[in-house]
Amino acid sequence: MSNPLEPISSAIKVVVTVIAALLVAGVLGAMTLDGVHLRVLGVGDKNFCATDTSTTVGGGEVPDPEFKPAPGATVEMDAHPSYCTEDPTATQSLLNIAKQIPSSVFTVGALLLVLWLIRGAEGDGLFTARTAHRLRTLGWWLLAGGVLSAVATSVAEQALVGSLSRSGDASALTGLLSWDMPYMALLTGLGVLSFARVMRIGITMREELDGTA
Repeated sequence: MSNPLEPISSAIKVVVTVIAALLVAGVLGAMTLDGVHLRVLGVGDKNFCATDTSTTVGGGEVPDPEFKPAPGATVEMDAHPSYCTEDPTATQSLLNIAKQIPSSVFTVGALLLVLWLIRGAEGDGLFTARTAHRLRTLGWWLLAGGVLSAVATSVAEQALVGSLSRSGDASALTGLLSWDMPYMALLTGLGVLSFARVMRIGITMREELDGTA
């Protein structure tokens, strides 16, 4: 009997394998291989930029005196000012890593939960209480994880902007107040939770019918 979850089952397994390989590469990110410096999730980055999304300016403007880069940093003007450095401090390097980790953890977690869901459905069946529970867990991860990831990324980004600029406006607090709502993750999470609820109701009705048969 063919697997009713194909081809999504095989596709998710391939994606998870690729992500796992990238994580291994991240552990080795500070190493040099044949003269090529690997850089993964900010590890090993020697030059990077941070965008002050809490401030909006006209693209192509000449840098305004209001936007003062810190020593060793430069500022680039676009829709938002971006502060860059080629000689980061240890704190700036950690903040650069921190702003990239939340979205990666969120994505990897979602993929692993989908894989957990698929494998469970293959073993237990599609319309079972355990599958509905796994689906509900995935939905809450998309909802809560999406928000927490967006907030954590914004906080780290704005903290990095604050360390690269002398404007005095950007900080971890501004990141806490100016994060972007992850609408797609929220809508997907709500849809998954709704489907899980429908599944639970259907499973309960089937069990009641089986009990009266």
